[in-house]
Amino acid sequence: MKKFLIISMVALGLFSCKEDKKESGNDGISVESITCSEHEVSIFRGYTTAVNVTVLPEDAEDKSFSWTVADETIAKFKDDNTILGVNVGETWAYAISNAKPEVKDSVKITVNAMALKSIPVTDENIHYEGRIVKGSSDVQYLYPGTSFSINFTGSSLYADFSKVVCYYWVEVDNNEPYKLYTRSKKNWVADNTFRIAEGLEDGEHTAKITLCSEGVFKNPKFYGFKVDESAEVSKPKAKTRKFEFIGNSITCGYGTEVTNRAAFNDSTSNFCHTFAYATAQEFDAEIMVVARSGIGIYRNYNYEDPGYGTMLDTYEKTWLKSPNNWDFSSYTPDVVFINLGTNDTFDMSTFSSDDFESAFRSLLDKVTTYYPNSKIVLLTGSMMNDEKNALSTVKSILDKIQADYNTNEHPCYRFDFKTVAGTGADWHPCAAQQAQMGQDLISFLKENVIQ
Repeated sequence: MKKFLIISMVALGLFSCKEDKKESGNDGISVESITCSEHEVSIFRGYTTAVNVTVLPEDAEDKSFSWTVADETIAKFKDDNTILGVNVGETWAYAISNAKPEVKDSVKITVNAMALKSIPVTDENIHYEGRIVKGSSDVQYLYPGTSFSINFTGSSLYADFSKVVCYYWVEVDNNEPYKLYTRSKKNWVADNTFRIAEGLEDGEHTAKITLCSEGVFKNPKFYGFKVDESAEVSKPKAKTRKFEFIGNSITCGYGTEVTNRAAFNDSTSNFCHTFAYATAQEFDAEIMVVARSGIGIYRNYNYEDPGYGTMLDTYEKTWLKSPNNWDFSSYTPDVVFINLGTNDTFDMSTFSSDDFESAFRSLLDKVTTYYPNSKIVLLTGSMMNDEKNALSTVKSILDKIQADYNTNEHPCYRFDFKTVAGTGADWHPCAAQQAQMGQDLISFLKENVIQ
């Protein structure tokens, strides 16, 4: 009996402590604030926009919240941060803490009537750069550097893309460029439509959208632009020169947006941070890019063959794995830049100088046949080194090829990049290194190639 009483008293004491603790409110940390990323948003009927919510403190026990919309006939939430415009009008939305309803924040929502018109891909005012296949309703492409440009009046511009994983570099007038990600809600408004620019001042504007990640295996598509209903469009001013860049991951801009040699990710690559893009901009040149990470001239990195072969195998195709050949009469470059060899030399113990030289000459024969009046610049770097004689071996071969192909009628030049400004993902050149490569190549071209 005594034992039972003692156990009962202990149990009662423990229960009482728990109750006291619960009543004291010390079980967890309370929510202190809710803040919306936007406090006024304007969208078109049938379109969406995103508003993010920050709940503090970070270690609050219950950070959940709910949205309440004053008039859901005007707008409603599709999920925790996506507002859908239902009908024209204005209303308010409130993000309210589930744990403490007195903690909240608000957003004013204005829904406008849809007043846009479509500019189809066949419109002659859209300027394309790169290897594209244009259909009646879409344009297909694959290589980074492919771009779409247009002049327009009005205050807004939208573009329609397939929502495969791709990154685009957006340049509007002289504003700071930005990166558009097709899987992000930030610029997505409805279906395949993405916000390019809004709230621009009256006058003519120019927009250029460049695929800055690699499109291989993703089959990206462009479906055209949308502009204000009263806007006019025109074709951007023609550029003075044309360049073609044949290369590998260095030309593609692999990992340029990091500096810590992190593992590769599409999000850190950007062709518009490369020596190729900087060089084309300096000389006001159009761009044609034929490049793929890991590709070589006679063998790919680590013997890989994802079904498209080497550059020698694919150069005449519209793009990797394409069943169709490219129409070389559609674009004639003033200068062709070739930067290959880094992937061929991944293992110098099995590297064949003879096979490399033979394949390089075969590729060069194709280039000079299709472009009999173009100048050629053979490049090395910046990832090769002489730890196992890779750099000196490739330099020696390219020097010999350059001497053989260089004529007054068909000039062929050599230039070697240097590693001076750091590395990005997987030891590739970071943006600063690419910028230095661009400056060095520009200086060389001004002194030797382009007068």
